[in-house]
Amino acid sequence: MTLNRKPIIRRTLASWRTLMFCLLGGLLSGCALPDLEGRSLSSALTPAESADTALGRAIAPRAQAHPGKAGIHALADPHDAFAARVLLARAAQKTLDVQYYIWRGDTTGTLLLDELRAAAQRGVRVRLLLDDNGTGGLDAELAALDSHANIEIRLFNPFLIRTPKSIGYVTDFMRANRRMHNKSFTADSQATIIGGRNVGDEYFGATEGVLFADLDVLAVGSVV
Repeated sequence: MTLNRKPIIRRTLASWRTLMFCLLGGLLSGCALPDLEGRSLSSALTPAESADTALGRAIAPRAQAHPGKAGIHALADPHDAFAARVLLARAAQKTLDVQYYIWRGDTTGTLLLDELRAAAQRGVRVRLLLDDNGTGGLDAELAALDSHANIEIRLFNPFLIRTPKSIGYVTDFMRANRRMHNKSFTADSQATIIGGRNVGDEYFGATEGVLFADLDVLAVGSVV
């Protein structure tokens, strides 16, 4: 007697698909974005507050000599770009306001996270805003940093399903596709790095293989 296995296989696959859709539906129905009620508010330093810092005192004479203008220095070299961020973090005395689209958990990403932690240990208020699309594998590290009294981390448009996040594009594309590509690293509201570089080894010339040619600038003065 010959058995036709195709109907059995089709029924098995159909059952698995039904089970997966049921599990996914249950998972999504049990997830929701965080409630914004009671969200703490904060703002950048006032000009008077930012002036009373080492960076403020160093920049003030140059800014006063060129009223209404900004100082711009191109960070064409990726190693200089990384070093500039480290030096700004170490120079900050009151605040570090940082936002990025991508922050890797690689060598340079880990080193910069540690610089933010070290600044917070000195009493600097650290505010870190990251697009959740570029924080893969960093949930535990970011949660640990956010527990520090001087560090506040927020995720732009977070994904409900953490692993794999790509499921969010399938289940909620119109919302999940709205991302934040801003990139800035600002110390004491006096000096900032803005431009195209995200945080990761491929942006700072710290890896072999793929390297990005993004550029950014260090800016001081009224533009900050």
